[in-house]
This record gives sequence, C-alpha cells and structure tokens, in this order.
Amino acid sequence: MTIELGYEPKDLLRELDRHYICASEDDILEMLNFIGLNSLEELYSHISDDIKFGDNFNFPDELSYDELAEKVTELSNNNIATLSFVGDGLQNFKVPSITKDILNIRGLTTAYTPYQPERSQGTLITHWIYASLLSQLTGFEAVNASMYDRSTALFEALNTALRIKKKTNTVIVFETIYPGDKEVLITQSIETKLNIEFLECDWKTGCVNLDDLKLKISELGDSLAAVAFPQINHFGIIENVDEITNIIHENKLLAIGIIDPLLLAKGGLKPPVDFGEKGCDIFVGEGQHLALPPSYGGPGLGVFGIRFNKENKNAIRSTAGRFVGTAKDLFGKTSKVLVLSTREQHIRREKATSNICSNQAYIATLAGASILSRGEEGLADAIQTAMKNTKKAFEGLTSIKGVEPLFPSGIFFNEFSLKLPIASKELILKGIDSNIVVGVDISSRFPNGGNLLLVSCSDKQSIEEIENLIALFKKVLNNSATEGCVAPEIKSEMQRLVSPEILKVDDEEIVSYYNKLGELNASPDDSCYPLGSCTMKYNPYINDYAAGLKGFLENHPEDPEMVSQGSMEILYKNQEWFKNITGLPGVTIQPLAGAQGELVGLKMFQAYHRDRGDLNRDIVLIPSSAHGTNPATTTVAGYETKKIEGIPHGIITIESDQTGQISMNHLNEILNDYGDRIAGIMVTNPNTCGVMESNFKEFANKVHEVGGLVYMDGANMNAIAGWLDLEKMGVDAVHQNLHKTWSIPHGGGGPGDGIVAVSEKLIDFLPGKNIEQNSDGSFKYITQEKSIGSVHRHFGNFGHKVRCYTYLARLGKEGIKKMSAVAVLSARYLHKKLSAVYPTLPMGASESVRMHEFIITLSEETFSKIVNAGVPKPLIISRVGKLFLDFGFHAPTVAFPEAFGLMIEPTESYTKKELDRFCDTAISILELIEKNPEVLLTVPHFTPVARIDDVAANKELCLREKLISLPELNENEISTSELRSMPFDKIKELVLQKHLTRTK
Repeated sequence: MTIELGYEPKDLLRELDRHYICASEDDILEMLNFIGLNSLEELYSHISDDIKFGDNFNFPDELSYDELAEKVTELSNNNIATLSFVGDGLQNFKVPSITKDILNIRGLTTAYTPYQPERSQGTLITHWIYASLLSQLTGFEAVNASMYDRSTALFEALNTALRIKKKTNTVIVFETIYPGDKEVLITQSIETKLNIEFLECDWKTGCVNLDDLKLKISELGDSLAAVAFPQINHFGIIENVDEITNIIHENKLLAIGIIDPLLLAKGGLKPPVDFGEKGCDIFVGEGQHLALPPSYGGPGLGVFGIRFNKENKNAIRSTAGRFVGTAKDLFGKTSKVLVLSTREQHIRREKATSNICSNQAYIATLAGASILSRGEEGLADAIQTAMKNTKKAFEGLTSIKGVEPLFPSGIFFNEFSLKLPIASKELILKGIDSNIVVGVDISSRFPNGGNLLLVSCSDKQSIEEIENLIALFKKVLNNSATEGCVAPEIKSEMQRLVSPEILKVDDEEIVSYYNKLGELNASPDDSCYPLGSCTMKYNPYINDYAAGLKGFLENHPEDPEMVSQGSMEILYKNQEWFKNITGLPGVTIQPLAGAQGELVGLKMFQAYHRDRGDLNRDIVLIPSSAHGTNPATTTVAGYETKKIEGIPHGIITIESDQTGQISMNHLNEILNDYGDRIAGIMVTNPNTCGVMESNFKEFANKVHEVGGLVYMDGANMNAIAGWLDLEKMGVDAVHQNLHKTWSIPHGGGGPGDGIVAVSEKLIDFLPGKNIEQNSDGSFKYITQEKSIGSVHRHFGNFGHKVRCYTYLARLGKEGIKKMSAVAVLSARYLHKKLSAVYPTLPMGASESVRMHEFIITLSEETFSKIVNAGVPKPLIISRVGKLFLDFGFHAPTVAFPEAFGLMIEPTESYTKKELDRFCDTAISILELIEKNPEVLLTVPHFTPVARIDDVAANKELCLREKLISLPELNENEISTSELRSMPFDKIKELVLQKHLTRTK
C-alpha cells in the first residue's frame, strides 16, 4: 500500500531517526564515557532492582515507518463512514479547510505555554485574535484562552460564582443541560463545598417552568450564588433566556448562560450579553466545532467569558484559566502578555482559583483562524443552512405517520426531538444498514422513557441527504405520509439583532500571517528546548498525519459502537499499553490533562475511602518541591487547608532533606500524629530536582500501613518509562502527561492529555468508560461497578490518543526504554559539564545522581555583582533566563522548584553536537554576566519585543479589540536560527551593543 502522507519524511530532521533519537551510537558512547559509564543500563544502577521491570517489561515490537502509516490508515478505515444526523453534546458543522494548514505550522503547534512572552508573541497573538473574535460574537469584554470543554468550563463557572458571592455554597443548574455535562458536574463536586441543585423541566413543554425556578430560588435563600441554564437545552429547544436572566438578577444572583458560539453569528441567536435587561454575568460553551470535526469527542474547546467593565472590574479575578492582555515593552512597543497570572496554580498553589494548567490553547488558535476564514457572511451562511436543513428534516419526518414532535410547541434551531412508533435503537440500527446515523436515542431523558430520538442538522448535509433521511424513515416504518408539522418560527426576541461584524480574511493571507506568528516562537523542532519538568521533545509529523485521518475526524463520539471500531481500538490500545508501561492493572483514558489526571486520582481516593466507610481522612501529604498543580488539585478535590485549634486539615507539606528528597523524619512524624486521617500522599518521582526519591517504596509502604493511598505525579515519566514497575513501587494512581513523555505537541499551552493508571484497589472506581475486546475481536464499552462518574463529556482528547498510539507503536518495547535512557544520559552529560562552572541545587545534593533534569544557580559572588549592577536579587534568575533568548534558545524553567535556580531538561531528542551548543551557550552566558552584569538590565535584546512590563499590563487590563484587520506584527531583531549558528563572541558583542543603545 502506498500512503500519501502530505509531507516527505526524509526531508525532515529527526522524523526518520529510529525511536526519534538523533544521537548516534557514537554520540551515546562518547556521552557515557564522559560521565564514567559503559552502558545505558548503568544509568539506573543506583536504583534498587526490586522496583525494576528487569526482563519483564512487556510491550509489542516497534513498527517501521511505512508499516505504521499503513496501520493507522487501516484503523481509520475501520470506522464506517456514514451520513450523520448526530450532534447533541457535540455539534458537527463544516470546518474550513484552512485549519489543516494552521495545524501544520510547527512554530505554533510545538511551542510551550507563553510564560516567556518576548519569545511567545506568536502564540499570544493567536489567543488575542481568538478572544477578540469570541468577544465580538458574545458581547463579553473578557474571554479566556480556553478551558478543557463545555462541562469543565461550567464547573469552573459555578466555582467562580461561589467566590464572587461570598458565604454561599449553592448553585441551581437546569436539568436540561447535556447529560454528559451533568455527570461531570456531579463527579467533580462530590466532597467539595459546591452544592448543585438540579431543576427539572416541565415535561409538557420541555423547558423549565419559570414559577418552579422562582420557588427553588426562594427555598434556597441566602445559600444561593447563581443559576446556570442552557440557551438551547438537550431536547433542542430554545429556552426563554430573557425571563430566566431577569428572574436571576431580580434575586441578586449571578446568571451563567450555556451557549453555542457558532449559533451567535449574524442571523443567529441572541448573544449572552443581551439576555434579559442586564445580560448574563458569565457564559460557557463548547467551541470544538468552530475548529475541528467531531474527532470522536476531542480535543474540545471550552469557551468561557465574564463581564469586565467599569461597573464590574473585580469578578474576573475570581475566574480560572488564562487571559491574554495588551502590554508595552520597555520602549513602548505594543505586545501581548498573559495577565492575572497570580490566580493560577503555578503561583498560588493551594490558594489558586483552579488546578487547570494545560488548557485547549491550540484549538483556540484554530478557532480564531477558522472564524477569520469564514468571516461575517460565512458564519451566517453556516447557521442559515443548518436552519434550512433542520426545517426540511422536521417537516418531512413529521409527515410520516407515527412520527411526532416530542414537544409540539417547542421552538428549536438545528436540533429537534421526535416520538417514534418503534424503538429508537431499532431505527438507529436500520439506519446504519443504509450508512445513515439517524440521530441519538434520548429515551432515557424523559420520565418513563418512550421511543425518543434527537435529530441534529448542520451545514454538512445537502438537500438530497435530508431527503435520503426522510426516505429511510418511510422505508423502515412502512408508513404513509400525512401532512407534516410546520416548524415553529424563531421569535424575534430570541434572535440576534445587531451584527457581530466579524472580519473576513482570505485564506492565503491567514496562512501567511500565522506562519509569521510561528516564526516568533521557539520550537523543539529546531534545537534543545531546555524547560525543566516540561519534556519539550520532538513531536513526530506522522502523529499529526494519523490524527488528521478522515475516518477518525468524522467519527462522532455518540455514533454507535459498530461504526466506531477503529476509534475504539485506538482507545483500547492506549488503555492496555499503559498498563504495560506502568505495571498497574487499571487505566482510564478520559482525563484531559495532567492536572485533571491528578483530580481523577484524588476523586478515586475519596471514593475508595467512602466505600470502606473511612470518612475521617481529610489530609493529603505533598512535598514542598511539588508542582503547583498538586496542591491546587487537592483544593479543587475538596480538601480545605486550614488549622482548627492548631490541628491541621487539608494539605500538610512534607519538608525536604538536604538532597531535595522527602525528609523521612518529617514524614514519620506526620504519620505518627495523623495516620488515621491521611487520605494519601502525592509525590513526583523523579522529583522536580531531577533526583529519584530513593525511599519511595519505603514511604509508600508506610502510607499504606496507616490506610492511605499513594499518588505518583507522572510528569517526569520520561526518565523511567520501561525501566521501573510502579506497582512494585507501591503506586496506587499515576497520570501520564501525553504532551510531555509521549510526544503530544504542547500547542502553546494545550491541549494536554492525562491518562491515569491505577492499582487493583481503585479499578472499581475508574471514571468514564473502559474498553473490552470481545471474543470475535470487536470492542465494547463497559462502566466500572463503582465508577466515580465522568470528568469529560465523552472520551477525552481522542485526537491525542491517536497521536500517542502512533508514537508508541513506532517506539515499541526497545524504543520506550531507549527513549528514557537517552533522556537521562543527555541530562547527566549536561549536568556534569555545567556543574564544573555553575553551582547546582539543592545545595546538599551535589553527590546525588541526577535523572532527566537538574538545577543550576549562580555563585553568591555572581549574585552580588549583578545586584551591584542594579538588578534586585529576586529578579536575577528570571533575567538570566531571558538571556538564553538572546542566544537562540528558549529559557530553562526559572525559579522553580528553587527560587534561585534554572531547571534544565534536554530530553532524548538531540545530538551530542546540539547538546554541546546548548552547554556552551550556558557557559557563554555565565562569562557574559560575570564580565558585564549590567546587560541583565535590558534583556532580552533580539526578540520581537523587548522585556514586557507585565505589571502595567495587569494594572490597566485590556483584554480585547474589535478586529478590523489582523494585528500588526513585530519582527525578530535576529532570528533564533541565526543566533544558534552565530559565534558566541559575536553574540556577546551584539548584546553589549544593544545594551548600550538602549541605555543611552
């Protein structure tokens, strides 16, 4: 079979290197010799054999590149292509072809979260465009850079409401939201202070009765903070959003509207800013269909907005997620920067507004480009075509005897509910015989069931295809035609009255512009990207080829199992392979990011203890060196950190010893004092200092002895995958960052992915669906007996599961072990070279063996020189990080986990020559600041903008603009590629020249 990939692998650096490891065998031997070892196995000789896989690591052999291309294409083709009338939890509209071009801009797809704004203007501007366009569609002044999906965005909105309305704990949510969203809310709110009251609809109308709403509000009184309601409910009916919003505001509550952003286009539905007399206070929605086909449910795009104006400047500070604002650099040049970051987990830890870290950043980038491609009229055409198709389908289907509207007076937009004369499942099966998926069985949504079907239309269907649907109904039901029902007109008060005036840009111009944006970022394609604890490795092109196959993209998550076997096999392989990789017997593929994986782990811990009647376990142990998501997740899970009469509750922080590892003395004290109250411990291993927790198995046993459970943060699996058996270590739950260890592109901040593996104790509590293989080789879904529920509306970020499958199949058993070993070798090689000139941290860990990352710092003498040059000591490390930008690299991780440290993780992706260039860069930087520390006053010098004044940007927040043209771009002073090929003396000379120019 000849596969057309759309690119030429042999022309791509790293793409055809075996296991995507560019270092030659000679490179590997030279690096081993330099650190005094003879083999890759010796890199793990300091770790006890009783926690290693040894010869028992079970994994399939690797596929060749050509075999892999054929295999993923075959799996895609195993999904049955159908004419689909499925929407429901995830609408299915045409997506502009330009999104394929934007997905291939590697400077955007592979870049990290824009924490170094001077080298991230490309990503920041794409998010600015997205937020501004969503602001125009919704009328809201503040739209964040995305949440995971609609369901998690809604959960964040409910918690935001509690923070705004202090001393409250309850929200009302209409029962008529999508059932998958409801399940997520229930799952995530258990054992938290958030109390959700679901309000049933009037079963005669399909909408909530407004008198029932008033009564419920009255009953709940002062405990109530907000009401959340859908503009279009799960029967497809448009709710009376004006009256609902007015009732909410009359009772001094917050109104949270659940919307579909596409349907707010010209000629569409009323935007949330115009609901009632004052508009909503918060809106959430699903935006995946702005950017991507269904893709079996993900990656999705949770849209979230809040009012931010003269009358309401403070509510935004209670929200979760990232916002992009306008800023000025030191010399007045306009730029973009992340604002309001002090709410986030990496700064506020357990006091953060959320644990979200990776979001759906790249889907937001795609959505912005997609909206520009459609423009005002293109968006309007899409929804007008959907309405036209819906009207024809409704009137044609209800003309068939026995087919009736479920709610005859209900006004709908592009979905409607029907009562059928036969079982819905029977009709769906008959439709599949004709390659038509006729809709979604919604019989369970109505009291006493019935034969109910939800039919969704969009701009994807032609008139002929609508007629084919009607003909199928007639054939299956064998009923004569009668006079059909007339589709009710959408009332004027439900419609948008003022055009959003969306900018239209030619596709060629968009692609050119976004390519220029990519050039403003740094990419791991080009060179070592040294961010510690972020694993910025090479992201293979073939992974994106696989995820972009039509059979996967067009598969809807609510399609029947029989038409989704290819997608289900992808999920099954992910599930089973991560059992092999971790050594643990259970896996859930649902979590959308590492932080959500952590939340799943703690939710399963809570369920496990509840199930045993062990209700007093209110303490979670977390080391001081933990990632910020660990304490933030613990808070989100419901553990409130406080002291009552001197007795701790919630998080107890474990001190580190002088080597950076957990202090066993302190841990033993905590276990002795609070053992019967400990729910569990969360530990990153290797830890964030790059050191293995040598006592991991010992302290896991101790925690188990007091009845607690062990969560291992898998952020650093790139050091140990294939070598260590987590079951032998005593791990009960661990997440896998697919966007770190398993080669998923970071996308400028997301989407991530956080598959979780668990011990035998927790299998019964796994969330979402598991996949089993039948005796005939087909696949089916099962739900665990005591499942905690769901944390995503469907099956997680499916597109990333395709990418992960593709990567793992290419690595195979040998490649997984070699990947980890070469990552450790690369770090150990750099550590030995750099520790000859830089002090390392922790101070007492100079003799500790490093794994995949390490921390360097400056001598006290060097710190003093820089302070005397005018840079305050707390700012020095961040300024040194920005000096790496001047040498063509991204900065290492600055000031974490050590306040005065630079954490470096080189990964396995680079040759010895590339590592040497980075090492020599770090040495040259030290030489420069020893001799001319004053240059740190003006760093960086060659990026598109100079150092950004983020303090001013946060004081005078500007979060949107009306786009009448594409934002102007600032270009690189010197490109990263030119800097990396330039002699070091020349770079230092140019830095000094630029510094002198800036200080005149």
